[in-house]
Amino acid sequence: MDRKQKLLVGLIALLGLALAYRLTHPFDQGTVDRLTYARATKVAAAQAEGDASAQGVVRLDLLQSPPEVGVAVQRDLFRPPTDKRSVDTDEMQATEPEPEPPPRTARQMIEEHFESFKIFGSYRRGENIYLFLVRGKQVLIVTRGDRIDGKYGITDLDEKSATITAQELATPLKISFDEL
Repeated sequence: MDRKQKLLVGLIALLGLALAYRLTHPFDQGTVDRLTYARATKVAAAQAEGDASAQGVVRLDLLQSPPEVGVAVQRDLFRPPTDKRSVDTDEMQATEPEPEPPPRTARQMIEEHFESFKIFGSYRRGENIYLFLVRGKQVLIVTRGDRIDGKYGITDLDEKSATITAQELATPLKISFDEL
């Protein structure tokens, strides 16, 4: 008898003991013929000093001119913090807008696209190398001849890098993947 079978037999024996105990000691719900409770006593409302009819009076003067409260808002939690130097008009200076960076090339855009990929292993079977890549929650297994995202073809593989071709590229691009 292996370990799993011994465990199963033990659990069945425990179930049998629990059923035997419940059958010999049934649970009885206690019942009462009549509910007894103490009558509630009425609590008198607190009276205003000297004026018993003040409870029914609505003070409209508080709505028209509410009392001033000595509370100051230190920081509004619902607005982003502002830099006091930028609010002061004395210190405001006209700054030149930053020049726009030069447009990115197709090679730079493809390199940035592949920065999100991490490698967590490779497998070699004969001449074929398989790379195990992760991008977010997506797992990819790529080999020579595969296409990534339908645009990037794999022409050559190494244990930690791949050579990528695309329509936008004149020459193949070698990408080295970071380890996970």
